[in-house]
Amino acid sequence: MTVVILRSDRSKVFISKVWGPILWVAASLLLFGKEFPGWRFLLASPFLIVALFEASLATVEVRGGVLRYRRLFKWTIIPEGDIVSARVVWHPFIASMRLKRFLFPWGRLYFILDGELNPFRKGEYDLLRYLRKEPIIEDQDAALSKNRAKQRQVIAAVAGALFYIISQLFFSWRFSRFGPPQPVHPPGPVVIEFLLQISQLWGRVEVVFILGIVFTVLAIYKYRRPDAWIYAFLAGASLPPILLHWL
Repeated sequence: MTVVILRSDRSKVFISKVWGPILWVAASLLLFGKEFPGWRFLLASPFLIVALFEASLATVEVRGGVLRYRRLFKWTIIPEGDIVSARVVWHPFIASMRLKRFLFPWGRLYFILDGELNPFRKGEYDLLRYLRKEPIIEDQDAALSKNRAKQRQVIAAVAGALFYIISQLFFSWRFSRFGPPQPVHPPGPVVIEFLLQISQLWGRVEVVFILGIVFTVLAIYKYRRPDAWIYAFLAGASLPPILLHWL
């Protein structure tokens, strides 16, 4: 069985290629959506270009001594002699690889890094060391622990998104079959007012958008903690309502 030696971090791929474009497109629609299709909507172009850039980021992998990348589904092999240079563009997420040929659409191959998620720590990227032909010093136990923690976060985020979708389908089915739920009478007017305000806030996509960012940041910076999956779960659960609002 062929072993994957090095690869772009899956958590960073999810954040950069999924959350990143969604946030930039949502920001452009929140700020300039009312101007569409007028010429003022052109002011949203920088946001949309950044969203396109993040969506085009590549996943890079070294498998069996072969270097390859993909942007969507198809893997493309990079011959070893084609690499001119490699450098970090945005620590700790993005790096670029200069090849001997022009690569559409940005000239270079911009890809997602491996390694530490914390931007306040010095980046150590084995993938970049490999591309630069530098020696790689690997602590297998530490690397395995990191990979398991990151995989736990990704699984929790996916579970959160599925939980939201399934719960919405369940309540839609229940409403269509049994009618709307009967109102619950709280013990006093203060409680009623408080619950109404909370429900109104939670129903606003702007609030869900902000909470999604907060939970994502917490899931990134606290991914080593045993309870960090809760942040990832809540971040995943906030993703479907944002998507459904703008689709």
